[in-house]
Order: sequence, then structure tokens, then C-alpha cells
Amino acid sequence: MVFRSLSKHRAPGHSHIEGERGGFLASFVFLLLMVGAILGVVAFVFGTIVPIGAVGVRKIAFGPGQGLRERSLNPGLQWAIPGYSTIYKVPQTLRVLDFSLGEEGGAQTGNSLDIPTVDGTTVDVDAAVLYRFHAAGGEDDGLAHGGPSDLIQHVGATDDQWSKYLSQVAENELKRSLSALSTVEFYDPSARESRVRVAQRALKERLAPLGVDVRAVLLRRYRYREEIDQAIFKKNLQELESAYNKVAGEFAEAQRDVNKVDSDGAVAIQNLEKQGLGAADTIRSEGDLYRREKYAQGDLLVAEARANVDQMRSEVLSKVGGDVYIALQLAQFLASLKGGVISNLDPYDFDAWVKRLAGSQAPSDAQRVEAKDARP
Repeated sequence: MVFRSLSKHRAPGHSHIEGERGGFLASFVFLLLMVGAILGVVAFVFGTIVPIGAVGVRKIAFGPGQGLRERSLNPGLQWAIPGYSTIYKVPQTLRVLDFSLGEEGGAQTGNSLDIPTVDGTTVDVDAAVLYRFHAAGGEDDGLAHGGPSDLIQHVGATDDQWSKYLSQVAENELKRSLSALSTVEFYDPSARESRVRVAQRALKERLAPLGVDVRAVLLRRYRYREEIDQAIFKKNLQELESAYNKVAGEFAEAQRDVNKVDSDGAVAIQNLEKQGLGAADTIRSEGDLYRREKYAQGDLLVAEARANVDQMRSEVLSKVGGDVYIALQLAQFLASLKGGVISNLDPYDFDAWVKRLAGSQAPSDAQRVEAKDARP
């Protein structure tokens, strides 16, 4: 009961303290809100936010430092006084300048390029230029370039001004470079890409002082008009027919040469065969003649030898002692005989043998001596 009475007695003072604390907190929060509001108004009036992916360029309207500042501003809150300073925002992302018949992928588009060729035709070309803006002036790959302030000063401060200027410059350079090709050379990837590289180099050199970095030039598609397609088809057909006729003529000429060589070879072979047969017959006849001559000479020599032998034999037989030779021959002859009967003949009487075989009487010894003395 006492505790309850004391609590009831202190309650009004405690409520007073809590009310003072709540009023202080409310006042502090209100002050913070006022300060924040004032800072927000000041920031809104005297500041500009440069977004991420962009740089800022400050421009002073009058007084000291009048004009564009060369130093770029980083993303974030930057001060700006209305009527005195202005901040322009230049994007740093990769951008695409597209030349085609329609919008593709949200890129900046225009009409396709009408490229006049050196042989008087027109080719519709779809191309794309990839570029970005430099964040500051400097040098890249040995090529000096400007910064965002140069872009704003010479081209303009809005995206529309940049796009129109870059489209015009890119179109002029692409037409100047690609118009050096003929209609047929558009079919050649090497010639086509070579002229695209020339255009990219020219764009890079021309736009670098303005702070524009040209990254790539892409030729995506090219189209011939219907009448050009027909003309190209006819021209290619004529060239193919001309090449075919040329090759056919060369083949016919080569075939004639082959036929001529074949016929000449056949005639030469026949002539060689005839010459060979004639030479063989000549050699054969000469060989036969030579053989007959040699046989005749041999027969003649044999006959002469036999005649000499007969003559020598007759001479021998006609001389003394010839009967002995005949007896020896007869003895050999008798030894070779087989069968038969010989009677009334002394085997050691050679004269009787000679007479018997010769069919006449042989000369006596007295006759042989007379014949020998009668010889000269």
C-alpha cells in the first residue's frame, strides 16, 4: 500500500521528463530534415551528378577560366552554379554507328550506303562503325588524340550532334574507300577487306583530334541490284564461256599434235620395220653368198689338196719303193678283211699281190732299173 502510494505520488514528474525528451528528439529530427532539405536544394541548384560510365566537362560562362575546362570530371556529384558553370556529360561506353535499312539491336542506324564502283554500277552496303569517346587527351598507338572538351568544342554537346557528324564523316570515308573497287572485286574478300581497313585508318586519323576512338569498321553485307545481278551473271557466263572455248581450242590443238605425232610415229615404225626387213634380207643374202663362196673355196682347196695328194701319191708310186708303200697299204687292207678265201698266192710276194689286185703283171726288177736309168 505504501509502495503504491509513492508510485502514484511520483508519476506526474516522470511524465514531464519523458515529454521533454520526446520534444528534443522531435526537434533534432526536424533540424536534420531541414538541413538535409537545404543541402538537397543546394545540391540540386549548385551540383550535377555525373553518372557511372561517363565523364563530365565543365564550362565556365564568364570570368576567370571562361570556356571549357580540359580536365575531365569523374563520375559522382560535381558542383555547378546556374548561369555560371555547366557540366556536359560524355559517355565512355562502346557505341555503334550502323548503316543499314533498319534499326538493329538499338544501334544508331541510317540508310545503307550506296557505293558507286569504278565500272559504273552501284552496290548497297550495310556497314557498322564501332567507336568510343576518349576520357582525356593523350596518345594511343602512336596517334595523338583529343579529349571530351575537343569533342564538345568542335562538334557539339549533344548526342544528336555527335551522331550526325560522325555519320556524315563515316559515310564519306567509306564511300571514298569502297568506290575504288569494281563490281566483281566485291566478290573478292581480300580486296574488299583491304578497302575496309583503308576506311578504318582514315576515320581513325580524322576523328582522333576530336577525342573519338574508332575501334573497328565492319562491312556486314553488300547487295547488288537486280539489273546488276543479271549483268554480273551474264558477264561471268561470258567469261566462263570464253575460258571454256579457249581451253577447248587448246585441247583440240593439243589433240591434233598428238594425232600428228601418233601418225608420224606409226609411219616411222613402218619405215623402220621395212628398213629392218630389207637390211635383214641383205645381210642374209650376203651371208649366204659369203657361205657359198667359202664353201666353194673350201671345196676347191679340198679338191686341190686331193689332186695334190693323188699327184704326190702317183709320183711316189712311180718311184722306187712305191711297191713297198703299196704293200703296207695292202697289208692294212688285208688285215681289215673278214671272211673269204685267197688261194695260190704267197703272202710275202708283194709283186704278185700288186699284180693280183691291179689285174696286171707288175714290172720286173730289170724293167725298174731300165726305167730308172732312162729318167733324165
